[in-house]
Amino acid sequence: MKKKIMRLPDTELEIMQVIWANPTPITTTEVKKILEKERPWSVGALQTLLNRLIDRGFLKGEMQGKSKAYIPLVDEDDYLVIEGQSFLKRVSGHSVAKLVASLYDSKSISESDWEELSAFIENTKKNG
Repeated sequence: MKKKIMRLPDTELEIMQVIWANPTPITTTEVKKILEKERPWSVGALQTLLNRLIDRGFLKGEMQGKSKAYIPLVDEDDYLVIEGQSFLKRVSGHSVAKLVASLYDSKSISESDWEELSAFIENTKKNG
């Protein structure tokens, strides 16, 4: 039986996205370097968040020489299912049509996004 995956706070999700997008194990130094392309990070704050992710069951930490390295224990696709369900519930009361209508009305997605969505729907219907 799979364990229940909890929704992550935005900052912890940002860290997990770096880990999922890179070869693992990945060290604290490597994570920090990637994150700092967007904004500065203190090692202490990053280490605290990485330890929280270990406590939440998202990561496994292991020593590699003098550095600590991390391996994801939760698959990104599994997490996206949980995040998607939570987002849909919070934003549109579980209504996909309402969500898509709001994206259309606000012109938040491009023509190519609409084409991609349409192709996804068609492929899903065919391959069911």
